[in-house]
Amino acid sequence: MPNDRPLDPPGAGQTAVEVSRLPSPLHLYLRALLSARKPALAQTLPPQAFARRDVVLDANDIARYARLCGFTDAQGVPPTWPHLLAFPLHMRLMTDRAFPFAMLGMVHLANRIRTHASLAAGDRLDFDVRCGPLYAHDKGQVFTVLTTARRDGDRVWTGESLYLRTGVRNALGAPYRAGLSANPALVKTASWQVPGDLGRQYARVSGDYNPIHLWPITARLFGFPRPIIHGMWSFARTLAAVLPNQSISAQHLDLLVEFKTPLLLPGNATLWRDPHSDVFELRDAAGTVPHLRGRWQAAPSASSSINTFATDPS
Repeated sequence: MPNDRPLDPPGAGQTAVEVSRLPSPLHLYLRALLSARKPALAQTLPPQAFARRDVVLDANDIARYARLCGFTDAQGVPPTWPHLLAFPLHMRLMTDRAFPFAMLGMVHLANRIRTHASLAAGDRLDFDVRCGPLYAHDKGQVFTVLTTARRDGDRVWTGESLYLRTGVRNALGAPYRAGLSANPALVKTASWQVPGDLGRQYARVSGDYNPIHLWPITARLFGFPRPIIHGMWSFARTLAAVLPNQSISAQHLDLLVEFKTPLLLPGNATLWRDPHSDVFELRDAAGTVPHLRGRWQAAPSASSSINTFATDPS
């Protein structure tokens, strides 16, 4: 792309390409549609990395996002906010010609987030996004997108996003293992009504205009009877409810979510928690079908490598 230029490598064997001006969401999703021509073959991932420099944590944007997801002012910068800032780079990576898998048919399996330092509105971060490990799944190929955010050269936030490309045979990598299991001790602590236009509201805040989230007609084109809400909204909404009502950005957090079933819009959801641990589920109105399963915990200030999702899920 004309606004991309090479940077110093962010990791071993990977030279980052700086994206100085983000493509429009429409342009990215057109690229995603065109990627449907890629065959569903097991392939290694290219040594690619994309970067954005000097990204400002804008107070107004954070406030809009926090209101939509239920975070309070006392909780500070939501720990999921840097994921949204990095998401255009995820799209840039996955729609690149060198990326082997088509975006159509991808399933967002899981996310792990670690916060390593306090964040505040006005901070300026440098983001690096690159390909991570592959895992074999009984329904296809799982691949990882790794994100690192730095402030003045110091790592402050890391994220792992795991996606499943269905239909790939003879998938590469170690077997994928879910890190969280069903917990019979969970009790219902909240019920939420999820409006029909929430996908459009979230798209305007996040920049994620995937058509499955927007309108009934566009959702039906991709096999859904109604729009579904973004998994990262569901994750953020549950975190806003389960994390302490204090400055969470000042803590070192280790957050894990595994997405189970789509939440249709409009709809109702229930939050279930274990009073004796930090695990939680977002379920349907009846409390029988999980939409996501997650856990949060305080982490040591010196976190290990981010590349440990399937081998170190706890």
